Amino acid sequence: MSDEKIYFRYDEGTIIAENAEAPPEHFEWDSRIEKWRTLALYYPNAINQLRENGIQYTTTVPRYKTIQPKLKLDFDLHDYQKEGLQAWTEANCLGTVILPTGAGKTFLALKAIEHVKRSTLIIVPTIDLLNQWYDLLTNAFELEIGILGGGYHEIQEITVTTYDSAYRYSSEYGNRFGFLIFDEVHHLPSPYYSHIPELSIASRRLGLTATYERSDGMELALRRLIGDVVYRKSIDELRGEYLSEYETVRLYVELTEEEREEYDRERALYINFLRNRNIQLFGGGWGEFVRLSTQDSEARRAMLALNRSKTIALEAAAKLELLESLLKQHCQARVLIFTESNRFAYKISMRHLLPVITHQTKTKERKRILERFNTGEYPAIVTSKVLNEGVNVPDANIGIVLSGSGSTREYIQRLGRILRKREGKYAILYEVVTRDTLEKGVSQRRRRRTVKPSESDASNEADLP
Repeated sequence: MSDEKIYFRYDEGTIIAENAEAPPEHFEWDSRIEKWRTLALYYPNAINQLRENGIQYTTTVPRYKTIQPKLKLDFDLHDYQKEGLQAWTEANCLGTVILPTGAGKTFLALKAIEHVKRSTLIIVPTIDLLNQWYDLLTNAFELEIGILGGGYHEIQEITVTTYDSAYRYSSEYGNRFGFLIFDEVHHLPSPYYSHIPELSIASRRLGLTATYERSDGMELALRRLIGDVVYRKSIDELRGEYLSEYETVRLYVELTEEEREEYDRERALYINFLRNRNIQLFGGGWGEFVRLSTQDSEARRAMLALNRSKTIALEAAAKLELLESLLKQHCQARVLIFTESNRFAYKISMRHLLPVITHQTKTKERKRILERFNTGEYPAIVTSKVLNEGVNVPDANIGIVLSGSGSTREYIQRLGRILRKREGKYAILYEVVTRDTLEKGVSQRRRRRTVKPSESDASNEADLP
C-alpha cells in the first residue's frame, strides 16, 4: 500500500476511493475512471473498517452537520416507546420499530432526532403525512424545518420529504443528511425507493411502521438497507391502556337470486377455463393466465368472468342495506366506511349523501372533509384505499369494511384508524362478507395474522335476517 492516504469523495450517490491499492469491503473497480467505487450505503462501514485497521484516510464526503435539536414540546414517552427507542439506540441507531397506528411512533422519532444530533431527513409516503410531520416538527423544535415535495424545495438541517421526492433527489442529497427516518417503512423495498438508502451515507437509520411484513416478502431487503427489526408491539399488547378497547365483528350477507345466478355462472366459466387449460394459479400460473388473457379470447373472457364475480361479491346489494342499518345504529359515532373500489365508494356516497375520499379527491377538498369529520360536522366518510394510512382521525371509533383485499396490512391499517386513545372510547370494526363467495377466503387471509384462532372462532359473526 502506498504511504499516501486513501481519499474518499462523493459522486452522485456513490463513493469513489482514490489512492487505494486494497480498498475496503464492497468497493469495485470502475474501469471507466480507473478508480474504486461503491454505493454510498457502504461508506460508514468503509470508514469503520479503516479505523479498526489503523489505516489513514481523508474524505470530503459528509456534508451533514452536528445540530442541537432541543425539544420545546413537553411530553414524556410511554414505557413501550422508551423501550423501542432504547432497543434502537442499542442497535447502533439502526433498524425498525413496529408499533400500532395511534401508538405514537412520531413522538419516538422526535426523541431519536434529539438523541442523534445530526442533520435529519424524514421520508413519508404521502403529501398529507408530509404536512402532518412538518406541523409536528415545527412545533417540536426551534430549528427551521425544510420541505422537499408538494411544491417546495427547501432544504434545512431537519427536512421532511416524500418517498417520490427523496428518490428523485437521492443522488443529489445522499451526503447531506446523517440520519434518515422512514415513516411507513414497508414502502421502502421497491425497485425505486430502495435507491434512497442505497445512495445515502447516513449511518443512523430508523424505520417506523405498524405493518412491516409485505405480501411479496420484500421486507427482508430492509435488513441491508436500514437494519433489523429492533422492537415490536402489537395492537393487543397496547389495547386498553394505550389504545382504545375494541372488538371486530364479522357480518354475513346473502346475494340476491339474480346476483347468485350471475355469480355462479361467471365463477363456473372462470374455473372451467383454468381446468381445461390445466392452469394452476400458484408457482407462476397467475402470470401465465394474465399473459394468455391479452392474447386468447377464451382467456380474456375468463378474466372478465373472474372480475365480474369479484364485483358481484364485493358490491352485493345487501351490503348497502346493512350499511344503512349500521349507520342508524351508530348515528352518534364517527364512522369510516372502507371499500375496495372507487366505484363502490361513490355509489355509497350518492345513496347516503356522505362525503367520499378517493385518489381522485383534490387536496383542498380532502383537507376540508377531514377537518369537518374531526369536528363532527360530518359523521361519516366513505373511502376506498387512500385512508388506509397517513391520516389523523383521532375521534373515529367505528370502521365498516364493506369490501377489501386479502392483505393483512390493509386490515391492520384500517383497524388502526379507529384505535387512537380517547377517554371512554370503545372502537368497533365491522367486516361485511358475502356468504358462499370468494370473499370469505379473502376475509380469512387478511385476518390470519391479526386474530388468534380462539378469537376468530368467536368474532361475533352474525347473519342478516
